[in-house]
Amino acid sequence: MDTNEGLTRRTLIKTMVIGAGISLSNGFLPLAWADEPKPNRGGVLRAAFASSSSDSTNVLRSTNSNIGYIRARLVWDSLAEVDNQRIVWRLMESADPNRDATRWTVKLRQGVTFSDGHKLTSKDVMFSLRTWLSQPSSQNGWLKPLDLAASRLEDDHTLTLQLHKPVGSFDLLLAQSIFIFPENTQDFAAAIGSGSYTLKSWSQDKSVLQARSDYWDAANGGPWLDEIQLYSMSDTAARLNGLKAGQFDYVGGMASLTARAEQANPAVKLRHSPKSEMSNLAFSMNLSKAPFNQPEVVEALKYAIDREMMVRVVTMGLGEVANDTLCAGQPWFNTDLPVRHYDPERARSLLQKAGVKSVAATIRTSDYEYGTAESATLLLRQAKGAGFDLRLDRVPAADYYSDFNLLLNTPLQTNLYHPMPLPVALPFYYGSAASWSFTGPATPQLDGLINAMQAARADALRQRVADVQHYLWQQGGDAVFARIPSIAASAPGVFGVKAVGFFDYPLLRDAWLRPA
Repeated sequence: MDTNEGLTRRTLIKTMVIGAGISLSNGFLPLAWADEPKPNRGGVLRAAFASSSSDSTNVLRSTNSNIGYIRARLVWDSLAEVDNQRIVWRLMESADPNRDATRWTVKLRQGVTFSDGHKLTSKDVMFSLRTWLSQPSSQNGWLKPLDLAASRLEDDHTLTLQLHKPVGSFDLLLAQSIFIFPENTQDFAAAIGSGSYTLKSWSQDKSVLQARSDYWDAANGGPWLDEIQLYSMSDTAARLNGLKAGQFDYVGGMASLTARAEQANPAVKLRHSPKSEMSNLAFSMNLSKAPFNQPEVVEALKYAIDREMMVRVVTMGLGEVANDTLCAGQPWFNTDLPVRHYDPERARSLLQKAGVKSVAATIRTSDYEYGTAESATLLLRQAKGAGFDLRLDRVPAADYYSDFNLLLNTPLQTNLYHPMPLPVALPFYYGSAASWSFTGPATPQLDGLINAMQAARADALRQRVADVQHYLWQQGGDAVFARIPSIAASAPGVFGVKAVGFFDYPLLRDAWLRPA
């Protein structure tokens, strides 16, 4: 293996040895604050996260980068949030379906004000929903079932939302960072929101956010800080070094190797996502692109991955083996699927069945997220004995997600799927209506399963999710091989940081600092 392929032989051997000695219970702190002391008011939190070349203050582009998402969660409140698989109402007080879940009645909270003094009404929500549906954004994908033309305003704080089809978990979709802005907003970069902070200044390298003294939800907590400074820094090592040098107080997106190196450092507090919120590492094959338009080639690559070694080496033993399905640990997850093991002989046999002696392909990857480039590099060696001749196309981190069309048309690429509730995640990534269909167009059978899952409610939902996962295990284009915890690091005096569904885009609304 060449040294310019990311992991050298020496590094691989070293990480395999030390990775076995780490556990999540040894020196790590979960991202929670239930047992933290009473918050202090005042101070400035300096936090660094990965960014992208397309970062801006435009809320409509908030999900395009880690730092953009984190900033948006401070400036704009959302309709609701998901915390530990449960909905937490924010600007909404309730969302109730009719009998067949084709129509939902939404009640809004009263007394909410935007940073320009404007009071929240149902007109603002309807305008925001209409705007999101007109944008190529993640929010567009979550809201696709919504039929706005048939929806209506009932009064200043009540809306009736009509859907194109039954969606029994539409309240979960409304809880996926649906940020709300004032009606008739023209300048979406002006950052007029109802959140706990306002945008004081912005550049590509740094955002400065100032606490609101008139925040509508101040009676329930923050903002505790005077100011939050967000720094854009794509290099993981640079973020860690900045923390250790006192330049930052909190840094996200740490490598697993950091967990080992800094485990005994009293000046660094390590935090990890809980098992239910681990991310999913995958090699995504587009089923419409050669050579992955042959089912045998797709299945062969799934058997060409040594998943146990991936966990030992890439996740330093902190992760878990995955089985070609997303989001293990959630209450909807299908636990009855057969387990795929590393089997290069079976992979070669499948290639022979497809009439292919060997497969030459390029893996598009980047170090935008820890684990993607590392796993791609390791796969080059693992898959060689299974009949795959793979090469790396290593894209700069700032550019990896900048070309939406390329992402959806790449034959083979690495992916790190962040956790979402499965009823939300599956139609988001799979099916004809999916926003991020990395694995290509869907079959009618998959669309039927997705539709049945979305229509289901209560106890029936788990079985319908299991049906979709079983199909994806058999015929899907994602080789999901490992679950990996996200890791962040902070100074010892940082408290109140919450995941609220998105560990890698933490909610800093209630963050506070203990004086040194």
